[in-house]
Amino acid sequence: MFKKIILCLPVMFSGFTYASCNVPNSLDNMTLINHVDSQYSETNPNAGAISKVTYTTDRYLNEFLNKEIGPFTGSYTYKVLDDENGVGIYLGDETKPLNKPSHTVIFKCLTNKYGMAIFTQIAGANEPVGRQNALTYTIM
Repeated sequence: MFKKIILCLPVMFSGFTYASCNVPNSLDNMTLINHVDSQYSETNPNAGAISKVTYTTDRYLNEFLNKEIGPFTGSYTYKVLDDENGVGIYLGDETKPLNKPSHTVIFKCLTNKYGMAIFTQIAGANEPVGRQNALTYTIM
């Protein structure tokens, strides 16, 4: 699954070689509204979903605004991968309603408040199949 991410990154971000924006240095006390691309992976159960994700120091709360699922909570770590090009990575572990395997989100800013991301869910307990999708995010 990580190989897919690595292969997709140059294509996804090729038009943004020199970013004039930055991803946040921290997600602490931030809220993001995410729109999951409905065409990237139509088999993804969250395709087309809109969610509100609220972050504290090392915890997150993900609430879907247009689907009757969740809320989901867990722990995360986040760091800026490439400040010059506006790329950050989030590593999360969902704990409620079910313990699930790790997931990653690679963020790429388009402006300081808006950007694109690739979400990857790793297969494991309570998540029989790994999946991936693209989303846009807006920092509130």
